[in-house]
Amino acid sequence: MTDGNEIIMKGRDLESLVFMGRLKSVNVEFCDDEKKFARVVGITDTNEKVSTECIPIRAAGKISTVIKHYLRLGVGNYIISNEKVSSSNVDTEEDENGSENS
Repeated sequence: MTDGNEIIMKGRDLESLVFMGRLKSVNVEFCDDEKKFARVVGITDTNEKVSTECIPIRAAGKISTVIKHYLRLGVGNYIISNEKVSSSNVDTEEDENGSENS
């Protein structure tokens, strides 16, 4: 069961947290003894616990797998914000005529 400090959201919203650079880890927890239903539980960069509702185990596994791949690829590191621009996703090499590509 969920505790009082946990935020419940849809799987696609958890994936959005990854793209915003906010989700740091993800896990799957079973909801019943027969292991037919599970929920995807994530921890944000502010140590908040977020999760899906209890959904079929196959769907929870797919969501978890996709999020883990995104985390491994580091998609949250390519965020453009007002404070900073990640230099790893901006092309600043000079082309043949001496001007910078951007």
